[in-house]
Order: sequence, then structure tokens, then C-alpha cells
Amino acid sequence: MEQFKTKSSDFLNSYYYPLLIFFATLISHTFSIELFGAGIIILTVCIGLLVCDDLKFLIAPLITFIFTFSQKSVESGIFFTTPYIIAIIVLATIIISLFVFRYVKQRKAINFRACYKSSLFIGIACLCGSFLLNGLFNFDQYRVGNIIFSLALVVCIGLIFFLFSVDLKPDRNLKNYLFYVLFLVSILVTLEFFISFIHQFRFENGELVKESILLGWGLWNNIGGILAFLLPIHFYYASTVKKYGWIFYFTGIITFVTIALSLSRASLLVSAFVIVGSAVVSCFAGENKKINRIITCIIAIIGIVGIIVLWDKLSSIFGDYLDRGFDDNGRFEMYKHGLVNFSENPIFGGGFYSAWAYEYQFISFIPYRYCNTIIQMMATCGIVGLLAYLWHRYETVKLFWKKRSIFTIFCALCMAGFLGTSLLDNHFFNLYPSFIYVIMLLVIENSEDDYISSKS
Repeated sequence: MEQFKTKSSDFLNSYYYPLLIFFATLISHTFSIELFGAGIIILTVCIGLLVCDDLKFLIAPLITFIFTFSQKSVESGIFFTTPYIIAIIVLATIIISLFVFRYVKQRKAINFRACYKSSLFIGIACLCGSFLLNGLFNFDQYRVGNIIFSLALVVCIGLIFFLFSVDLKPDRNLKNYLFYVLFLVSILVTLEFFISFIHQFRFENGELVKESILLGWGLWNNIGGILAFLLPIHFYYASTVKKYGWIFYFTGIITFVTIALSLSRASLLVSAFVIVGSAVVSCFAGENKKINRIITCIIAIIGIVGIIVLWDKLSSIFGDYLDRGFDDNGRFEMYKHGLVNFSENPIFGGGFYSAWAYEYQFISFIPYRYCNTIIQMMATCGIVGLLAYLWHRYETVKLFWKKRSIFTIFCALCMAGFLGTSLLDNHFFNLYPSFIYVIMLLVIENSEDDYISSKS
């Protein structure tokens, strides 16, 4: 038994385990056999909760699980049938029970004080508190959905923060492990996109149909948003891998092309700034400055010439961008309603299910959102929510400054991609990106690394 525990723990904490999750997820999504990937993920998570010393092993399955769901299976409605709902409840109960068992059995080894000692604790606590208080005085329009969706946000941000802050041991290699997992996720989403591009996405009159860009777990905006979030990781490796680092520069270019093909205007706009920032950093920091400068110049020249020569074909494929241009696609109307909601309910906001938002509800308990994090916090959680969010932002900026290094520079670029697209879309409130967001912040805080001291 002890040998099984040791070998299982070694494998789950190794770099091979995320690869297993990667391939299981890709196969599940490609062939719409979610039970295959889910079975492997759930089984290994249950084993890990029993044998591993901390929750490092949980990073890969937690972040990757959502990407198993294919469009074919989602359209079939199979996940909303009674057997699946019962199975989800049973499995959730088992996993929760294993967490409880783990924390009871290993209570002396787990640092429960680490949560409130974290430099991020006050901001996260205030943010979660403002979620729970959403729409408090707007009793005429208060709905059960206000509670359900706020609890979902608290779980995805607050609970994940608690679990990993108390049960993720400081490790000098933690940052490398996280970026390795996120690099695999970026490649996974890109492969899912191009596989679906071949057999699912539609063209009409040579133009890619935006509404056909669906991967099951998300549509075009979600695809572009998650790739914009992870784009800088490719350039981090291009800057830090001494041998063959140039390969990662080109995987970053492929990722950017995928973002463009997703036809998500917000993601393309933000990722354009992110890729320029990432390229500039790679040219002036890290191990491969010279080769990265050469590659950057060559790609810039090829890109400009390619756009000129292939303009007719590109304008056809990317016709949606040209047709929509700088059209706000109803966002200004959303912002107006959000500001009206705030003016009518300034303290705790109108709530996630205020009248206007509720009319446009979609996908079960998830309400329609305002495509802007600041407007969203003001409209739904009022001045309390806005101040909580701004304090959280202050704490994160302070953390990045304190821990500044080449790693945190690229983390900051990742956050710029995530938070930037969230100012034009719903990503901060899409639940699953929060896993990456919270874990990245905790890894920055807990990594034992050489960083530039604020005193230097």
C-alpha cells in the first residue's frame, strides 16, 4: 500500500500527469466521449486527494476539465438528463467527502492560517462578500438566481483561493509547473479549434461564419479570450528556454492566428497589444534576446508583405471583422442599462438578475452580463462591489511589484490579456477562467524564486 501511495504521488506530481490529462481531454472533445476524459480526471483526482502531500497535482485537472465538453454532446442535451445530473451529484459528494477526509486526517500538515495571512486575502474576501450582497436592497427584483450565481462566483474565486492557499506548498519549481500546464492548455484549445475548423465550422461565400465557431465549452469569444489570456506563456518560454526557444515564439504566433480566426474582435484587439508587449519583452529580457529580435523583425516584415499580397483572400476569410468594424454590437446599450441600474441601486447594485439582465438570461443559472467588469460590478454589486474590486486590483498590483521578475512580467501580460478582454466581454464572470486567475496569483505569491527586490 505504501509503495502504491509513493508511486501514485510521484506520478501525479510529475510533468507526465498533465500530459495524460491533455491527451484524455483532447480525445474526449474530438470524439465527443466526455465520459472517457471525465473518468480519468475524476479517478486520478480522487487518488490524488488521498496520496498527495499538497494540491499541486490538482492544477492540471481543475483548469483542463471544462475543455472536455464538445459541441456535439452539448447540443444533444445529454448533460441535462436525469442520469447525468444524478451522477454529477454523486461524484461531487464523493470529491467533497475526500476533501473533508483529507483536511481532517492531515490537519496538522495543512497550514490553515496561510489563507488569512495571504496578501490577497482581504481583497478576495471583500470581493466574495460583495458578490453575496448583490442586489440586497433591490427587493422588488431580487431572485433566487442572485444567490445561486453569487455562490458560483464565490466557489470559483473564494473557495479555490482558500483550498490552494492552505494546501499548496511553496516550491521553487511551482511557477515552471504552472506555466507548463497552461502552455498545454493553450495548445489544447488551439488543437480543438483547428480540428473543429476542419469538420464543423462553416463558410458562406468564402467567409467564415462566426456563429459556427462553437467548441461546446465555449463560443468564439470564449475561445479568443482564453487564448489571449495564455498567449504570453509562449513568449515566456521563447525567452527562457536556452535551446530551441524559438519554437515557442512560433507557437505564440500560431496562437495569435487562432485568436484572429476565432473572429472575437475584443480578443484580437487586446491580444494585439499583448503580443507586441510579449515580443518586446522577449527581445530585451531572458536568454534568447538576439534570436528573438531577429525573429520579430522577420515576422513583422512577412506579416506586412503577406497582408498586402493576400489581402483579397484574407478579407474574405475575415469578412466578419470588416463588416462589423468598430460597431459596438450593443455594448453601449448594455453599459447604459448598467449605469441606470447603478444609479437606482447605488449601494449593493441591482443584483445579477435585475429586470433588464433577467430578460436576456441564458444557459441555466447564468445571467446576461454587461461585457465590462467595472460596469458589471457597479450595476450588480453597487459601490460596495466596485470598491471591493478596486481594492483587490490594488493588492494584485502590489503583489506583482513586490515579486517582480521575468516570470511575473509575463504573468502581468497574461493578466493584461484576461482583464483587458474582460473590459470588452464577460470573461471575469465566466467562472472557469477564474481557476487560472486565482491559481496564478497564488503561485506568484508562493513561489520561492529570485526576484528583483523593491529595495534594489
